[in-house]
Amino acid sequence: MYDCYHNKIVDGREEFPPGWIIGENLLYFAGWTLAGALLWPIRVVSGLPLLTILWAVLVIVIQIALKKHLCSGCYYYDRRCHLGWGKLAARLFPPDSGSVKLGMKLTMFYIIPPPIILLIALILAFSVGAGWLYWTMITVYLLLNLLTFPVRKLGCGQCTMRDVCAGSAVKGRQQM
Repeated sequence: MYDCYHNKIVDGREEFPPGWIIGENLLYFAGWTLAGALLWPIRVVSGLPLLTILWAVLVIVIQIALKKHLCSGCYYYDRRCHLGWGKLAARLFPPDSGSVKLGMKLTMFYIIPPPIILLIALILAFSVGAGWLYWTMITVYLLLNLLTFPVRKLGCGQCTMRDVCAGSAVKGRQQM
């Protein structure tokens, strides 16, 4: 951890309120769940929704790896960041046990899968003539994914590590 953050000589919120943390995590969880639901109709092996199962495993593995590689060295380690993941990282991993470089590669999970899942869902919807429920799920999934950008930016804007965090949504603006 950077000394200036360890000694708390920078601006930023010390801890975030539980309501904020719950709300932001529910936003992500809803998007991940809807992604699994959108993939559900694709049955590959013995009628099992293999893509949904793979998606669920991927979400869990990536989330655990992110806590190790990004959160274990963060100022908010064992504190409530805007996602509450610092507290979770402290329960799972020793401090500074991850690799920020690998953690940043893992953050592509938030960028690459959503448009791919949306594209798969649209292809499926058009090819099988999906009903209004599936189209509603596609619309809600798109809206949830669009909503994550301003919500994350708002949280990052109040974060103590916003200027040095490799995953900060506001770092570029702060340095201009």
